[in-house]
Amino acid sequence: MLAFLLIFIVIPLYYTISLIRDPSPVSVEVPVDYERMKCESPIEYRLYDALTFRGHDVKTQVPCGKYRIDLTLPVFNLAIECDGKAFHSTPAQKAHDRRKNNYLRKHGWSVLRFSGSRINKSMPKVISAIEEKINTD
Repeated sequence: MLAFLLIFIVIPLYYTISLIRDPSPVSVEVPVDYERMKCESPIEYRLYDALTFRGHDVKTQVPCGKYRIDLTLPVFNLAIECDGKAFHSTPAQKAHDRRKNNYLRKHGWSVLRFSGSRINKSMPKVISAIEEKINTD
């Protein structure tokens, strides 16, 4: 009974009185990560989050000629492609990915590709591969 009175009467009454005393709305600014919002798949979100958590400046959907790079670490000229099975498994799609890799390399990017299953199942190895590439270039 005491818990009922506290939860359903005392606490709402306290907040009602505080609103009567100061009716000005409380403004809370929530930072919006616009780069993250441009991710196009769950695996891109996962890798973006892991890289930003590690302190990397990650850009998403970066244009390069007729292509867009899924994720980049622009400071290192590193292009990271996240290959989901639905869009990167047929021979034609693999050929397109090879042409894209060649184009990006020709325009100064180092390219790493990771499958969705690798991103989902072994993120620490993916991060290690990215950081190893950064440290060797």
